[in-house]
Amino acid sequence: MVRPNVTIFSTMTVDGKIANSNKYSKLSCNEDFKLQHYLRSINDAVMIGANTAIVDNPSLTVRLVEGPSPYRIVVDSKLIITPSLKIFSDPKRSIIITSNDSDPKKLKEFEITGVKIIKVERNKGLDMETALQKLYEFGIKKLMVEGGGHLNYSLLFRGLVDEIWITISPYAFGGGISFLEKGELDEIKAEFYIKEIKQLCHNWVNIRYGVLYPKKSIV
Repeated sequence: MVRPNVTIFSTMTVDGKIANSNKYSKLSCNEDFKLQHYLRSINDAVMIGANTAIVDNPSLTVRLVEGPSPYRIVVDSKLIITPSLKIFSDPKRSIIITSNDSDPKKLKEFEITGVKIIKVERNKGLDMETALQKLYEFGIKKLMVEGGGHLNYSLLFRGLVDEIWITISPYAFGGGISFLEKGELDEIKAEFYIKEIKQLCHNWVNIRYGVLYPKKSIV
């Protein structure tokens, strides 16, 4: 299949959580934030899920390093987001991936502002293979993904991820939202190899993994 090169970026606790049960997720240090913005600057687009867009309301722009801001993409199968979110501050640089049966009236609210809409089939989740193909055809060759856990899972276990940049913070929640959020994972379903390790802010560690499997080759 033809698709973008996909990199997941995430900061988690030692026990693998990206947020606690109250959705608190401020786990990065300054050097980790700069690394995040650097990765944004070298990708064509950055993608988040609808819940992340609503809870965190990020702008997804590049501010801490030199470089261009990427396209901003929200994956929202039920179209629960609103045009007032920061991600739509520059509508012509924003993209929504949603299902073919999304409310046409809601879609129109975004389309009249210049937001690009990509519609795909929904069957136990959105057809992300087709969505990524359409992004590639639009000109997105390198894609950064900033979670959350459901989006990470849906892409990784469909074989649609090439690298994972994980920063481990010196904290533990003991519960909360996992980096991969999809029930219980009780067997090995993915394998990675280390490409680079960086120590950040003394007590944070960023590990850059390549994905061995599952992985669908980029044609």
